Amino acid sequence: MYQAGYASITNVDYSSVCVESMAERHSDCAGLSWVCMDIRHLAFPNASFDVVIEKGTLDAMLVDEKDPWNISDSSAQLMHQVLSEWGINMR
Repeated sequence: MYQAGYASITNVDYSSVCVESMAERHSDCAGLSWVCMDIRHLAFPNASFDVVIEKGTLDAMLVDEKDPWNISDSSAQLMHQVLSEWGINMR
């Protein structure tokens, strides 16, 4: 995405090893930021992002859900709390 022109990208992962490794690997990309954070306790203000792209996080988080197409309000809130009013969650 960065190479396609998206210059302000925040990357979040639970693993500090992953965050440190990826930050080092992409240190030449000034617009990328890397944050170690638990998605269940996001420290971003509400409506911080226009787009959230998650790659497997909800799969792990939703293991206790009975139906992945009809998830609980608390699980849905994980991503939507940081989306702007017209934001998009892409999975």
